[in-house]
Amino acid sequence: MPTRSSNARTRVRVALLLAATLGLTLFAAPSAFAITRDTVLARAQTWIDSPVPYSQSRYFGGYRTDCSGYVSMCWQTGTSWSTRTFYHVAYQVPAASLKPGDAMLKAGTHIRLFYGWADAAHTRYVAYEQTGPSTKSSVRSLADDIAYGYLPYRYDAIEDSPPSGDALLNGSFDVWSRGDPVWWSLGGSGAQPTVVQRSDVYKGSRFSLELDNRAAGPARFADVEQTAAVSPNTTYTLSAWARTSGDPHSLQMHLSYLDASGSSLVDTWTSGDLWAVDGSHFKLLSLAAGTPTGAVTALVDMRLGGGTDASGTAGNSAVLDEISLTRPQSSVTIRSDVTTTRIGGTPVLSGSVTPTGAIGANMVVYVEKPGSSRWSYSSNRTVYASGGGAAWQYKYYFKPGMAKGVYRYRAVAPDLPGYLGSTSPTIVSIRLQ
Repeated sequence: MPTRSSNARTRVRVALLLAATLGLTLFAAPSAFAITRDTVLARAQTWIDSPVPYSQSRYFGGYRTDCSGYVSMCWQTGTSWSTRTFYHVAYQVPAASLKPGDAMLKAGTHIRLFYGWADAAHTRYVAYEQTGPSTKSSVRSLADDIAYGYLPYRYDAIEDSPPSGDALLNGSFDVWSRGDPVWWSLGGSGAQPTVVQRSDVYKGSRFSLELDNRAAGPARFADVEQTAAVSPNTTYTLSAWARTSGDPHSLQMHLSYLDASGSSLVDTWTSGDLWAVDGSHFKLLSLAAGTPTGAVTALVDMRLGGGTDASGTAGNSAVLDEISLTRPQSSVTIRSDVTTTRIGGTPVLSGSVTPTGAIGANMVVYVEKPGSSRWSYSSNRTVYASGGGAAWQYKYYFKPGMAKGVYRYRAVAPDLPGYLGSTSPTIVSIRLQ
């Protein structure tokens, strides 16, 4: 795990793009059989959490518990393929094209799930694999794997996930390698800090991070930090769940915006005492700050000062979980002027969009037709100004020959500068009689 002194905080690391398994879901029109990359990663995590023992003859959840059975489960293929037969459901891709949810395969030997790039240079990657004694994660060298005969493969039925609203990676601390949380750096100004993966207390899924500072002085801090790409002129919200039995003021959450040279443009912070953090259960810390012009990255820093307990023992600790850095989300509504119609009818679908910066942008209407289990693209509609806000409208024509039954509609607002796209929270239904 990398370390650094306090005067090196302004370094810039290119944020890694990894869809988070959790959180924001922009509506899309997936194929009936497709699986998203986020879903693949979420399924991969389940065998880490269990954990599932390795075996070439046993099954768990309908899949063989060896390496190829594990990747088959992650891809939800319905059956356990082998390292010699994956070519029936997957195809080779260039290494530079690898995305979360792909795989590294050495035919006849072993297969690993590609969870995401571990560095900005794309030389190392996080691998999830089923190998004795149970499912595990590790950081692998891409060059070493390729030299050893591994090739990048992609499942036929995988599709990209919608963009995530969270700029951080591994904020739930699910992904670890050699005792360290992947994508987080460890450092501080005091004694060498340590981190511990906790599975007995957590706020989100199955794990949390305990940050330990063995220094006695409150000014000597330990921290975990991560940098992430951000957009200028956007308000981001940084939040984290924390608990500590020590002085809550010693726990601080810092958010700094940096320019392309790594210089700090804005720095803001809050401390645990302002959020009543204690040792009984997790409390939420939160702060929001806008990015100035020229900001390209954010440095998120969870900092813990040293201390001394009642017995005089030096040290302090805090447990952290579910850290996120999110940008605001646009919103869209949908309604219809009728609930039933006949052939030749032209119901009017309409709604509002926020923010008003959406005016002039295109939003999309999707329809699910009778007898279909999938949503399909229906139309692009231009957002227009209306009464000081933004609105859209779409006339859906029921032409002769269309199947009778219930037609369902949803609207999707686009990504905008500083905003993540969103799906209408309601579905409009129109019955064709």
